[in-house]
Amino acid sequence: MKPARWWFTLAALAGAAALAACGLLRREQQVRLAIVDWPAYEYFYLASRKGLDQQLGYRLQVDQFGSLQDQRRAFSRGNVEAIATTLPEAIAICREAPLRCPRLVLVLDESHGADQLVAAARWRSPRELKGQRVGLERSVLGEFLLLRALQPHGLSLSDLTLRYDGPKALMAQLLSGSLDAVVSYSPHTDALVGDPRWRVLFSSREIPGEVVDVLAVSPELERRHPSLVGDLVATWWAARALAAQQPQAAVALMAQRQGVSAQQFLRSQRLIRYPDQAQQAALLAVDGPVQSTLQLLQQQMRQANRLPGDLKLPTLAPELAR
Repeated sequence: MKPARWWFTLAALAGAAALAACGLLRREQQVRLAIVDWPAYEYFYLASRKGLDQQLGYRLQVDQFGSLQDQRRAFSRGNVEAIATTLPEAIAICREAPLRCPRLVLVLDESHGADQLVAAARWRSPRELKGQRVGLERSVLGEFLLLRALQPHGLSLSDLTLRYDGPKALMAQLLSGSLDAVVSYSPHTDALVGDPRWRVLFSSREIPGEVVDVLAVSPELERRHPSLVGDLVATWWAARALAAQQPQAAVALMAQRQGVSAQQFLRSQRLIRYPDQAQQAALLAVDGPVQSTLQLLQQQMRQANRLPGDLKLPTLAPELAR
């Protein structure tokens, strides 16, 4: 081989290796996040659309799922590295996939009435639902909210005829009369609020601090790429700041993706509370409210025979919430 050809070949090989390394780096700098239809999670979509992730040097892939069960399974199976979810669903992941039991790095929001037990108007109290057909997703959250609605009336889940399905299918069954009540959440229940044919019998407003959404990551992502976890947290705050600076444009974008009007999206926001950055350390402290809520959820779901007795809980990472 001639010297010139030899050096050209070496240079080509070195260039190919560099390109391959860059491609690998780019792949490593991506985080896949699982969400469902919930107004608060739209801020991650806003961040992705506006390139806030790229400004932080990575790519956020937001994967939408049609139900809490499908979303949870995606995380449990390792198809996504992060999940925006509720505390009950985070506990369920620990049951389904102990090695994927998540780290909670951020408190996104608290539902203050956006999760609801909605029934036909003829039913005036959860007590009257005994023996009736109640629909809910196959999720720990749905069962927990329903259980909390029934407990003051001396009822349990076994006193109802439960039917499980996805949120859109449940709403269709309620509207057709094949269900007497459903457990669901905004935006799925938005069309029922204010309609005299339907009545909210119970909501998360009555159990403050118990229906909380968190950003959870896999132990592997935190171990191998802790800086990416920090970037993901920073993306949330950047999206919240952008929405505060450009409220009309941000609401229009998020509402359009949810398939609701800007007015409907704003109404749902009034049923959700967002803690600020300064509150995160206290919320995620070892002896803080999130840990207390996790223990309360675990205790109540065990008593209802919905969780095993030896289940470990998600762990908190307040140091990553900054």
